Amino acid sequence: MNLIVNRRSRAFAAIVAIAAVAVLLLAASDRLRGLLANTAMVAAGTIVLALPLGVMLGTVIAKVDLPGRRVLTWLVIGWLFVPLYVQAAALNAMLGSGGFLPQAFAGSGYAWSWFTGWPAAIVMHAVGAVPWAALLTAASLRAVERRYEEESLLDASPLRVIMRVSLRRAFGGVCAAAVWIAVICATEIAVTDLFQLRTFAEEIYTQATLGSLSGTTTELLKSDLTVGIALIALLVGLALMLIVPWLPVAATAAADANWKWRPARGRGIGTTLVWLTAALIFALPMIGLVWKTGIDVRQTSGGYERSWSAMKAVTMVARSPWDQRRDWGWSLAIAASAAATATVIGVLLGWLARVRSGAAKPLAALIVLGFAIPAPLWGVWIIELLNHSHDSMFAPLTVLYDRTLAAPILAQTIRALPLVSLWVWSQFSSIPRDLVEAARSEGAGPVAQLFRVALPLRLPAVGTAALVGLLIAFGEVSATLLVVPPGVTTVSVRVFQLIHYGIDDRVAAVCLSVFGVLAVLVGAAAWLSRFYAAEESVRMIESQGSHRPRG
Repeated sequence: MNLIVNRRSRAFAAIVAIAAVAVLLLAASDRLRGLLANTAMVAAGTIVLALPLGVMLGTVIAKVDLPGRRVLTWLVIGWLFVPLYVQAAALNAMLGSGGFLPQAFAGSGYAWSWFTGWPAAIVMHAVGAVPWAALLTAASLRAVERRYEEESLLDASPLRVIMRVSLRRAFGGVCAAAVWIAVICATEIAVTDLFQLRTFAEEIYTQATLGSLSGTTTELLKSDLTVGIALIALLVGLALMLIVPWLPVAATAAADANWKWRPARGRGIGTTLVWLTAALIFALPMIGLVWKTGIDVRQTSGGYERSWSAMKAVTMVARSPWDQRRDWGWSLAIAASAAATATVIGVLLGWLARVRSGAAKPLAALIVLGFAIPAPLWGVWIIELLNHSHDSMFAPLTVLYDRTLAAPILAQTIRALPLVSLWVWSQFSSIPRDLVEAARSEGAGPVAQLFRVALPLRLPAVGTAALVGLLIAFGEVSATLLVVPPGVTTVSVRVFQLIHYGIDDRVAAVCLSVFGVLAVLVGAAAWLSRFYAAEESVRMIESQGSHRPRG
């Protein structure tokens, strides 16, 4: 009965959200409608491309026991945190002007880009969105009750059970992935700015760089800003409404406890198809970067001769971190500070929502706003907060803006905080109530419960949240680009500026070094997850042994 009520309430909320969207669109100006239409075009194309591939990979990760499934899982997780500007550079190196495939067909002549305009922006966003769709689908499938699937196996084949039972019950996760992809397309500028496409977020960034948003007159009306943000907030709210019911369940579901299909026939064919799809999405852009890094152009009597050198590629990638050491230093300092700040705040907010029922809705509202507000607008607001004239009473804040890293740290903290808070909140929500009640009966207050119960139980999850915050902060460019102080350039800002002039060997080498750092971090996370899983298994075996009757 509760499940039916929840479904009805969610359906009613969805209808109300759709009605609110219609009202907001009527209140928008013609210009805002055009910007939103462009945004919707990018989002719809991205969903059409990314969602089927993501659902397929998510289903394999969660429900099909194929060789290399664990490696595929960590590959998807790793790609999730590859910054969008790096993905854009990689795809440009493969399909853009002078890219690997165009140059292969053009021979020694000039290679025109295969990758321009709306199709290119949609493909770039789709490549970045596939991991979101895969992981949200996998998490939702892991939350499906095993008994429903095993009962259905009595009357249907495993494939039909996955299609008609598992995916149907995990439909909320698939819908959440679609809505979340739309939110990403509506708030990011790394791709649309590269191709000069006018979307809502891109218009905010353009006017912010021109200074019109902070002046008394603005090309984009303040009312349109409010309407646009409200529309995106409704999308985010709809996504959270779909995600929240199964987040605590997915957080505690053991991978080994879920039913998985172990196909006897076609196992090799299925494995080949899955890994070909993964290679098309993840490996093809990497090949373009490797090729760009090793390109060696020499002038001869007959013109220019182009060749590829493996030694040059290895040398460029190895030297890139040292050549860009200042950019790497600034990036890591800012990102680490932002990740630490976001993790501390996220832990406090997540625990407050766990022990105070009235704090859950305000936290959900903060998460919605954090996701919904386009990143360039956060940059504009940070500038208005910290940058003041010398005769203002807030003039001392200008020192923080001009001579410290406070502005980019604040921007990256804001960008990382919603996802960190949502993750920590879901992990704290999955803590058994009996343990919290037992600690309270012993006289422990909320702070003692946090440090003595919650954090020891969810320490790996908090560490994961810190790593997530670090990766998000490191890859953030849309707001950081507007607020970095003079003399400070991060890797994200450097690459974002350079890819507008084409992907040369320097840019490709920097992007490959970013991939290397991410590979190390994801590898460390994979090792830690296996280490903690092994420790948990040993602890469970020991506890079962201690409860066995003697004699």
